[in-house]
Amino acid sequence: MHFRRLPDAHLDAFDERVNYAFNPTEGPDWDSDDDGHPHLFTPFGFYETPPDEEPEKSALAAVCGVYDFTVRVRGDWHRMPGLAAVASPPETRRRGIVGRMLCALLERHREEGVALSTLWPFEYAFYRRFGWATASNHARLAVPPEQLSAVAPDPAGSFRRLRADEDIDAMRAVHEAWATEALAVKRTEGWWFDDVFGGETPESFVYGWEDDDDTLRGYVVYSFEERDDGRQRLHVHELAAADEEADGHLKRFCRDHDSQVAEVYFARLPEWSRPIDDYPDPRAATLTIRPGPMVRIVDVASALTEISYDAEGTVTLDVRDDRCEWNDDIFRLDVASDGAACRRVGGGTAPDCEIEIGALSQLLVGARTVEEAVRAGDASVEDEAARTLERLFPRERTFLRERF
Repeated sequence: MHFRRLPDAHLDAFDERVNYAFNPTEGPDWDSDDDGHPHLFTPFGFYETPPDEEPEKSALAAVCGVYDFTVRVRGDWHRMPGLAAVASPPETRRRGIVGRMLCALLERHREEGVALSTLWPFEYAFYRRFGWATASNHARLAVPPEQLSAVAPDPAGSFRRLRADEDIDAMRAVHEAWATEALAVKRTEGWWFDDVFGGETPESFVYGWEDDDDTLRGYVVYSFEERDDGRQRLHVHELAAADEEADGHLKRFCRDHDSQVAEVYFARLPEWSRPIDDYPDPRAATLTIRPGPMVRIVDVASALTEISYDAEGTVTLDVRDDRCEWNDDIFRLDVASDGAACRRVGGGTAPDCEIEIGALSQLLVGARTVEEAVRAGDASVEDEAARTLERLFPRERTFLRERF
């Protein structure tokens, strides 16, 4: 099998395989009218043709794509590619081909110096087998618009519709003040255009709230959709505010659609934000908690060396990774005031901690504590080493807002 970046001549075959996997009612002969793929996205193919031959489209056994994200981890920005569009046609399934493709992708990431990976899974158990682990949960909130009156201030400032060719810089300033949690993505201009504004054919609206000095301090991205009972709801894709005042005015904007909609639906909120606490009747709201994206360490030595620490300490880790042999070893992590170093020390060293690669990935980004990993059976650790790990990898508020 051969893993390679997809040639342009095979993009239609890529789209056919992805569409058949995720939109099967269209059938295998689906014809795309798309002009290309989203910003930051690179498609890859896994071929049955030997590497020294030019692959044919018919040899395309599986496909995937990668978004080249830069993500906040432990206070700094790091590359964390987002894996997406993993698909294979029915004639190549149940042969382990997708699994081999995922391993080939991880090896390519390592060769390129990429230490971390993320994805939104179609099935959590499947990707756990390959070392990814859940990084955060998210909340979905549906609330009658009148409930927003409790958090809506008296009218002030002004609302105006925002445009991609004029307002991205001001929106970026709001987003950076708002999305301060771990796993926030540093959005590029192309990502703002494609993902927030919807590209050339947007299906949602973007409005901003400006204060009396005409400074943009918040924005909301929303659309209308019909519920199962035939009534309309306001679907809020993103509501970003630089401060509490701006947040209140944007919710006032949503509330003022009460003559048009039966409910306001916030599609993706941090679980830790306690989104129903401010409403007068929490029982009027429908709140659901859903698992979010997954993360994986691609290269243990690089990842643990590159991130920042707010404590010092030394610990020896026996990492279990049955997909990436370069991680399946014993590592010594030394963190001092002048930086960190993580290196293999081999099987002759007694470890302080045994840990699965998925659990270590969660510790690294702040999604889980050492105690939680031990309780789940994903780690075993001596008491002193546990205290060291808790200092080096404290729990953080994690939330990856992007869908891909």
